[in-house]
Amino acid sequence: MKDSIVTKENDFDKLLIDLNDLDWSIRAKAVYKLKDYDDPVVTDILIDTLKKDDNENVWLSAVNVLKDKNDPRIVDPLVKTLLEDERDEVRWNSAYVLGEIGDSEAVDPIIKALKDDCLEVRVNSAKALGRIGDKKAIAALIEALNDKNHFVRKEAVSALNLLSPTKDVDVLVKSLKDNDRGVRSLAAILIGKAGAKEAINDLIKAIDDSDKIVRVSVIFALDKIGGKQVVDPLIKALKDPYWEVRSDAATALGKLEGSSTVVPLLEALKDEDNFVRKSASKALEKFKIFKK
Repeated sequence: MKDSIVTKENDFDKLLIDLNDLDWSIRAKAVYKLKDYDDPVVTDILIDTLKKDDNENVWLSAVNVLKDKNDPRIVDPLVKTLLEDERDEVRWNSAYVLGEIGDSEAVDPIIKALKDDCLEVRVNSAKALGRIGDKKAIAALIEALNDKNHFVRKEAVSALNLLSPTKDVDVLVKSLKDNDRGVRSLAAILIGKAGAKEAINDLIKAIDDSDKIVRVSVIFALDKIGGKQVVDPLIKALKDPYWEVRSDAATALGKLEGSSTVVPLLEALKDEDNFVRKSASKALEKFKIFKK
């Protein structure tokens, strides 16, 4: 037992020496090995490395070890690198890790980073604000919906849904008209998950979207919301050129009350696509019009 303690102490001393080696790979390896030492002194050493080592790989190694230690002292050096470091990868990793840590003290600096010139920094900043969950970021995320890049807009939509899933329906409705299909599709899905009946008319318009994936997402939303208002749009969707839209529309119609869906579903039994026919047949089961 005593020998193992002495060995570990010797190893520790060797790691401290390696942290000052001229070879960055040796320094990075030493940082990684320090994760096995559960001691406040080690955390101090790693934070010092985070602040002083200029090598990007050593910095990343220190960040990855420190984020698992859940020590609030790493927030300040990460905020500093997020706002001041010239290296893109260091800045976007700072935003990402700050989001994982979830300290609300980092919200204001991350909001500033939404204006960073680097795309990855803006994307990870939006993502981090959603993870942290501080509602004071809502206004900045709404503004980020106007970002020139669709990846940022998509993360802003996701973050807003995490922060206020039922209150920002207007923001989601606006995103239904985004020029990127991923943003439009996500907006439709989130409207559906929120059960936002006030957005039904906007979803009905979006059922004519030029992109088939967006139309599938719109059917999902109409299905989630339900009610008499969605019957006619879903019947219309049975004639969509894309089979998955038709199939999902048939499934959704089967969940609705009333007999007005029977005839359109019977017609869908003649669809050229097997999946659509199966969905229509399943939807018609509750009406008990087929003899067993």
